[in-house]
Amino acid sequence: MDIPKARITFVSIFLIATLSKAQERISTKIDSTNYKEIIHSLPTFTIFGDNYIITGTALNEKPDSDNSDAKFQLGFKQRITNLDLPWDAFLFFTYRQKSFWNVYKESFPFRESNYNPGLGFAKLFFKNNEISSGLWFQFEHESNGRDRENSRSWNYFSLLYIKPYLNQWQFRIKGWAPIGSIRDNPDLLEYRGYFEGGISYRPWKSLIFEGDFRKSFSSDWRGSLKLGVSYKISKNSNQFIYLQYYLGYAEDLINYTESVSRLRIGITFKDLSFKFK
Repeated sequence: MDIPKARITFVSIFLIATLSKAQERISTKIDSTNYKEIIHSLPTFTIFGDNYIITGTALNEKPDSDNSDAKFQLGFKQRITNLDLPWDAFLFFTYRQKSFWNVYKESFPFRESNYNPGLGFAKLFFKNNEISSGLWFQFEHESNGRDRENSRSWNYFSLLYIKPYLNQWQFRIKGWAPIGSIRDNPDLLEYRGYFEGGISYRPWKSLIFEGDFRKSFSSDWRGSLKLGVSYKISKNSNQFIYLQYYLGYAEDLINYTESVSRLRIGITFKDLSFKFK
């Protein structure tokens, strides 16, 4: 087992658990008259997206050490400045890391890690003294940190639109356009597509249903579907038991042309921003 990597992983998970409580404060009621004051009062360093560690296996094969693994995602964002920027936007640095860990093999090797830093602007919109929607415009880089024939990397601009509805629903759509060369993976967008849509539904405080999908412009089925169910562990925590099902292509960069069907379960620290409380 790679002890330094495992130690960093567990320390990161505990750090994210503390950051997620700070993130939850942004779910309080804010409007166009006080949102700058509230955002300025929040920590500049907070959770970004859901952070989880889950484990499971392929559904269409007999489980073994080759098709069973652990998957974790870590993410944070750093507010760069509190200065009043044009259009009342805020400048953020963001980072996500998604890793696939072969914990059922003898040496516990990491099969693949994908790194996704970004820099961009966040903008909130208001209606009837409440948040009506939000935009993220970013420059992003994504790679697996490897070289030669195993290198996978690309740069792109992305635009994310989030629309909350009441306190139970959240809708989102994200599109992207590549910048420069993608010679490491020239057909990546044929499997990942150019957009991703998602929906979350929270009928009760303790339960969240989620779905995210991608579809390429090819005539055949190339894309992905990710379904999730989260159950809150206790009233005073931001931790959820998390069940995730992934079907399709481009779950990781190294094998983006291979279709997978995997069911995993574990724990997640939820990002509950944009009125999703």
